[in-house]
Amino acid sequence: MKKAAALLLTLIALGGALGAQQQGAEALVDECAAYLAAFFQGRPDARVAVVALDDRAGLGDSGLQKLYQMLVARLEANRTIHFADLLVAVADGRAEFNLDRARELDFLVELRLVRSLDKVGLGLTVFSRLQDRVVALKYLERAIPAAERDLLQARSFAFAAMGFAKLLEFEAREGLMDIQSLPAADGTMQYYLYYPDEIVIYQAREAGLEKRFQFKLTWSRPYYPTRHPEGRLLLFRSGADLVLTAGGNFAPYSLVLTFRDGVWQEAGRVDFVPFRFVTLNGIPCLVGARWEEGRNFLKERIFFQPYGPTQPAGEGLMQKPVCAAMALDIAAADGQLQAVHAIDREYSYRMYGADLAESTPLPGKKGGALAALGGKWLALSDYRRSTDRLFFCDIRDGGLRPVYEAAVAGEVRFLAAGAWHDAPGFWAGVRQRDEDGGRLLVQFWGKANE
Repeated sequence: MKKAAALLLTLIALGGALGAQQQGAEALVDECAAYLAAFFQGRPDARVAVVALDDRAGLGDSGLQKLYQMLVARLEANRTIHFADLLVAVADGRAEFNLDRARELDFLVELRLVRSLDKVGLGLTVFSRLQDRVVALKYLERAIPAAERDLLQARSFAFAAMGFAKLLEFEAREGLMDIQSLPAADGTMQYYLYYPDEIVIYQAREAGLEKRFQFKLTWSRPYYPTRHPEGRLLLFRSGADLVLTAGGNFAPYSLVLTFRDGVWQEAGRVDFVPFRFVTLNGIPCLVGARWEEGRNFLKERIFFQPYGPTQPAGEGLMQKPVCAAMALDIAAADGQLQAVHAIDREYSYRMYGADLAESTPLPGKKGGALAALGGKWLALSDYRRSTDRLFFCDIRDGGLRPVYEAAVAGEVRFLAAGAWHDAPGFWAGVRQRDEDGGRLLVQFWGKANE
């Protein structure tokens, strides 16, 4: 009996020693997460975010991003911490964060990876915005074998195509500029396809769309003929009214239509193209931009127009400067503006916060078309003529984290957020060229588990 007890004590001690000697990147992340959880244990309402992350250990951008993602997963799972993931990008051994959100936080965390002989060290600093001082400093280190460092540095492709899937594809008439959807009175989803001269309305069927009806759009002069028409359609409910706005690069104004007595009736015009219907300081507003007349880029302004049944047309129009853009969309969640995403005239990605202040640009990030799905996802095309790519980025908490990607046969001409049945996702207008001139395909890329 004494021998058995002694053996048991030996195994327990050996197990503790092995546990204490646990090595590798995951052990380093676990210890960091455990330290932060213990530090914030008595502060259940603390709002926390990492705002600086540097790699001086030679793990590379992929390794830095993987370590950060593992840490985020652990901190978000800990309900004692109100953690905000503000990561925008990782480049050249340094992470970029959306610092526009820093004023909303209570504690800021700085992380720095260093090399210590055969080990990797992690320096952790916690700064309190309420006290305006550093309140914690911790150094952790673990041995990370060379094989594991190679694995960290390798770029992962296995999960890139697993998030969004192509759920629908059909051929459309040339000139299609946008697609929007809204439930009808009976709850059936209806899809509005926007052409310069008309809007065609379809109803969802199990494996496709069924045409219901269409109506013509009448534009008065001046009208700017363009080789490549571009435009945006907006659908929303205002009180008992169903409202539709339509505009583009071929007219200096947008039509405002309401659905009454079974028909669409013109209810007015606005001097820009509405992209979203949001609430600002309790006031319902149309938010949008203007195309350069007859051209394929948007001017350097975002417009805000109060909207309501008693609001005089044009009164209260406000504007804010942004970059001239080849593509632009406005991310909004629960009726509140979150951010403005744009591709400038150099095809570089740009992002503006809810206050329209520009965030740090992403070095080397290029794109063609883009669209924002609420405040959760941003789809961005690679702008290639024959074999384009779609990148699906997580934009929650104000960041931009590429998560999934998909190959597209053809050139993505436009992107629009929407839904197919119960799956949220993105509509893509894809131009495919061939000996006969080519065709326009409409695809829907959906995420079934949202």
